[in-house]
Formats: sequence, C-alpha cells, structure tokens
Amino acid sequence: MSVTRHQRWSAAALSCVSAQKAKATEGKYRTLCMKMPGLIKQAGLVQALVFMKSRDDTGKTFVKDLTTVYGAKDLVADAQAAKLAPYLVLSNDLAQVSIWFRRFAQIELSDEDDTRESRS
Repeated sequence: MSVTRHQRWSAAALSCVSAQKAKATEGKYRTLCMKMPGLIKQAGLVQALVFMKSRDDTGKTFVKDLTTVYGAKDLVADAQAAKLAPYLVLSNDLAQVSIWFRRFAQIELSDEDDTRESRS
C-alpha cells in the first residue's frame, strides 16, 4: 500500500508541532500555525512566507518546518522563481500543508493566552 502525500505531510507536521510542546515559544508557534492558511490565501504564498520569517525566531522555525514537511530546500526562493502555473500549485500545496499544522496545533499546543495565564 502506498502512502499519499497528505499522509506524509500530516505525519511530518505532527512531528514538527509536537516538538514545540512545552517550549517557551509554544503559544507563538500555535498562533503562526493558526494564521498561516488564511495568510496564504489573503496575501499570497511569497508574502506569507516572508512575513512569517520576518516576525522572529519562532517565525523562522515555522517556515523551516513548513519547508521540511513539504520537502523543499528553500520555499521562499522556489516560490519567487516559479512561473504562474507552478506557483499556483505550490501555493495550493502549502495551504494544504499549513492546514495540517493548524489542525495539530489546535490539538497539541496551548494558546498564547493560556500560556500567559499559567505563568501568572
């Protein structure tokens, strides 16, 4: 039986999200996971990736994790260099990958607000 790309993406995304558990940046990472699918659709793939990378180290980690799960070397460079049809495919694929991140972040990671309250 062969494994589908969504099965590969979901397993890899779960691994990345689970690795963020109990870290100080868990809430920030969860927030990025929650926002990325909508950001890709609203702003476009390149803009979403660059915005996430520019935020802080958590954003850089998140983009690195997306890159790893998708199986690319440099998503930003790939997206910037892509012609229209491959760019649209890449955008759709990354929206799907980021949905896996969002699903697992909802389940596995605590919210930033929850994290702040528990530290008070």
